[in-house]
Amino acid sequence: MENCLYVSKSFRYEKGKRGCGCHGMVAFEKGDQLHIVGAPVYLDHYGWYVPAQKNEEEPFPMGADFIDELYGTGVLRTSWDLSLALNYHQYKIDQSLEEKQEAAFIHHSHSYQSIESLLTASVAREL
Repeated sequence: MENCLYVSKSFRYEKGKRGCGCHGMVAFEKGDQLHIVGAPVYLDHYGWYVPAQKNEEEPFPMGADFIDELYGTGVLRTSWDLSLALNYHQYKIDQSLEEKQEAAFIHHSHSYQSIESLLTASVAREL
């Protein structure tokens, strides 16, 4: 998996155990980046964790199963996923123009713009 995942839908992650000084909630918004900054570590009775970082903030351990679940549901996406989606929607926009399908054109144009804005927000954060 890539070192950087893009957040396509907002979510929250509860880090640490309740009652621990490291406990807290991390809110991820659409357009944020989740960086994997190290190798996975196995913790007895808890499972696999990876050092993760939201945008340019401090790293924290995040459950690998949680990341896999979010990726599987499309909440987290790789740059390849986004590039393929842009390519697909551009193809469908062109096809709908040729076939004069207004509803399909509107749907795929909206999807294309949504993905493009996700990438634009991520690039703006890097600057």
